[in-house]
Amino acid sequence: MIKKTTLFLLLGAIALGAAVYYFDWRRSQKESEKPPADAAKLAFSIQPQDITSLVIKHPGNPAESTLQFEKRDGIWQITQPVETRADQASLDGIIDGLSSARIAQTEPGTPDRLKVFGLDPPAISLEFQAGSGAKHTVALGKKDFIGVSVYSIVDSGKDVALLPESLLISSDKSLQDLRDRDVLHAASDKVLSFDLKNPSGQLAAKRTKDEWEFTKPAGSRGDAGNISALLASVGSAKWTAVASESSVNLANYGLTSPAVSLTTLDDKGKSATLIVGKKDGDQYFARDASRPVVFRISEDLYKKLAENYNDLRDKKLARFDPAVLNRVEIHNANGTIICTRKSEFEWIIEEPVDQKGKAADIAKLITPLEEARAEQVFDQPAPNVRALLAKPEFQAVLTDKSAKKLTIQLSKESGSFVYARTSESPAVYRLDKQILTELNFKPADLILSGTPN
Repeated sequence: MIKKTTLFLLLGAIALGAAVYYFDWRRSQKESEKPPADAAKLAFSIQPQDITSLVIKHPGNPAESTLQFEKRDGIWQITQPVETRADQASLDGIIDGLSSARIAQTEPGTPDRLKVFGLDPPAISLEFQAGSGAKHTVALGKKDFIGVSVYSIVDSGKDVALLPESLLISSDKSLQDLRDRDVLHAASDKVLSFDLKNPSGQLAAKRTKDEWEFTKPAGSRGDAGNISALLASVGSAKWTAVASESSVNLANYGLTSPAVSLTTLDDKGKSATLIVGKKDGDQYFARDASRPVVFRISEDLYKKLAENYNDLRDKKLARFDPAVLNRVEIHNANGTIICTRKSEFEWIIEEPVDQKGKAADIAKLITPLEEARAEQVFDQPAPNVRALLAKPEFQAVLTDKSAKKLTIQLSKESGSFVYARTSESPAVYRLDKQILTELNFKPADLILSGTPN
């Protein structure tokens, strides 16, 4: 048998649901009488750029902190309950929503309806102010029956207004959702130089246009793709959780003598530094040196920051411009081949004599050399590697229009690899042995299709 109290509660819930359904049904009956959507009245006559402060309260959930925001020098900042930068995209979304919100319809704001519409108390209360001093408020309750609008009270009005439900979605967020969670404020495409210290040592590099060059250790190119990937990973990374809002007791987090530090300098001369300390489970403590907060970062980001010189250096075997080459001399397992340029798009064979004057497909030489990238580069190769290159299995001498020569040598196979070097650098490159197979062509292999043998 149902108790009286249970029965009363059940009847109350049924009555509340019926009331919501009734009011929404009444509204749906009026849909055909509504003016077009673009004729709906703006809730507030204000431009997004004019809004300079915002307060978000949760009257329906007093346990939630009141959030206060101010726009300073064009950047949204949280001022309460902590002083920190806000997530700009999230705040811009709320502000844009407020400035563009249109009232689809109004209902009488009688006490019984306020309860039904979730406005006594409201789920969310927004207070915002323009630079001119004009203040506005909006209280947000439940979504309507259709789910496209939210019941609202604008500027303490007597009527209930239906506003876009996106306003409730964008503003019904916690402090953690609305605060800036960027690991480091450093746009990867604006970085001109960086200094990285990690367990493998210290690296420094600078960028000129799209080319990276190491300054520590000096004298070698950086791999533009890998360096860009590292900087992009840091620039787009979000911390996973806050460990401390203050920079007190940094030693507890391993941040007084950090395992990793990355300092970037952008095109406006602004520097940014990320430091990483102790491991905590599968994450690491870290902080942006310009902010007091200590946060945690993912293991994946730590792995990017732990990359070494070999990971980031340029592993391209040779750099040359095929368009300015005039002559190539090849020595491989099938003898000597010499080709010269006849015109912009034509090459002919000069040696061997029996193929002289025939059109050559020079791409069979150029393409493998242009695309060759090492698995590893050795600045101080072992004696056995140097011995392999003392009698190269393959050699190409590329001569350009200014008579500048570039020599490329490959060793015989050593297991799954071959070793290579160029006349531009003493470094030795370890390549997959497949390149030697590609370059050990016969003179006849270079003859263009359709050219008589």
